[in-house]
Amino acid sequence: MAVTILPFVQQIMIRYIMSTYFAFGLIGNIFNCIIFTKQALRQQTPCSIYLLALSIFAFIYLLWSVVPLLYTLDHVDPQVQSLVYCKVRLYGSHVLGQFVRFSVVFACADRFFITRASAHIRAWSSFQTAKKMITVMCIFWLIAGSHLPVFMDIRGGVCWMFDFYKFFYPIYQCILVGVLPPVLMSVFGFLTVSTLRRRRSTNEHIRQKDHDLMRMLIAEILINIVTSIPFSANLLYGTATFYVVGKSGERVEIENFVNFVSQFFIHLLSVAPFYLFLMSSKSFRREFVHIIRGYWHNCIRRRGKVGPAISQITATVQHKEQAHSVV
Repeated sequence: MAVTILPFVQQIMIRYIMSTYFAFGLIGNIFNCIIFTKQALRQQTPCSIYLLALSIFAFIYLLWSVVPLLYTLDHVDPQVQSLVYCKVRLYGSHVLGQFVRFSVVFACADRFFITRASAHIRAWSSFQTAKKMITVMCIFWLIAGSHLPVFMDIRGGVCWMFDFYKFFYPIYQCILVGVLPPVLMSVFGFLTVSTLRRRRSTNEHIRQKDHDLMRMLIAEILINIVTSIPFSANLLYGTATFYVVGKSGERVEIENFVNFVSQFFIHLLSVAPFYLFLMSSKSFRREFVHIIRGYWHNCIRRRGKVGPAISQITATVQHKEQAHSVV
């Protein structure tokens, strides 16, 4: 039996708030994929390859991580019924989350490479390099996160981590999830912005596309930093209180709720990209409006033309039938 109202609040947040931003996240990532797969945009810069990968991974992440939470509102959690699923669910969420974060890291690195004066460094910004880096990233994190399915277990009807691994995992998460990606994004972003400002001061031409991409990435960097702060703080707290025994039921529920809220914000990394891009980039908004207008022209207006045409055909047939009956 719950000691506080927090478990009920958590269920309300999952049922209504999380389900809402889950839907918005899926729609936004679909639009991202459509925009970044357009031939004209895809050929402009390798950065679009990383942003396309970000959108695909974010879409899969939402399906993998949020759908089970919605399912368990009205059903038994399958994690406590299947050891295999217990071992692979958190592993999948962790790996997909790292795919999302490091797609942004590589996009920031690509902008850094393309602004360098050295032709050798600029050569790192290429479509071939982007595809290779995404492949290497996927292989690396699939291997690096393989300790999760090894140590996850079901004990006492709970699927979680136990013994020393319960102490090790928060430290691992804090460094490789909460600290490393935002730091790398910030470093590459700061160096790129500094270069662009220096070019502007020397009257060098900077394309609008480069400005837009940088604004999009800065927005992604900010959302990563904002969400990683409570996540990292909660992990550090969990590590610091690892050996505390005899916690009251109220304290346990508060800690569980704080952990849920930190995870709640982490999910926003896969929801926000489309809406951040829409607010920060004029060219992205233009492309989005172009897609909507194209859909309106090709589907809605075509249906409007089909309706009168069918009515005209029906009227013609009826007229012929009437004429035939008169004869």
